[in-house]
Amino acid sequence: MYLVSACLLGVNCRYDGDNNFNQRLYKLFKNALLYPVCPEIMGGLKIPRDPCEIVSQNNEFEVVNIKGENKTEQFKRGAHKTLKIAQILEVEGAIFMERSPSCGVYSIYDGSFNNKLIKGEGLTSRLLKENGFKLFTIKDLDKINI
Repeated sequence: MYLVSACLLGVNCRYDGDNNFNQRLYKLFKNALLYPVCPEIMGGLKIPRDPCEIVSQNNEFEVVNIKGENKTEQFKRGAHKTLKIAQILEVEGAIFMERSPSCGVYSIYDGSFNNKLIKGEGLTSRLLKENGFKLFTIKDLDKINI
């Protein structure tokens, strides 16, 4: 059993009200126990919403939207709710949408809102990893035993 970013299964929950539907993952969903989650929505953010990125300074971080509004608490709340679901369901891990300030597994945007990627993890991915859950992206589907 795995959690999966709901947007990857076609749920219109991205910041812009769209999704990141992935046909291959969808086919796996029909034959496996995948539980769709959207940490940003569970944290209280709306659809659509302004894009957000993680901004770090002096080893501290905040999640801000493109207008400069601090959304860190919503992202933390969504991360903790997602962790709780993972623990209750006893999932093996999560298949998440790369680059997201919540779900990024290997890379996230650099906080400049200029589409520049850096190595890093989203808040939810980091929390799940710290609690022993395996993390994957759609590029890792061949590594997952479903």
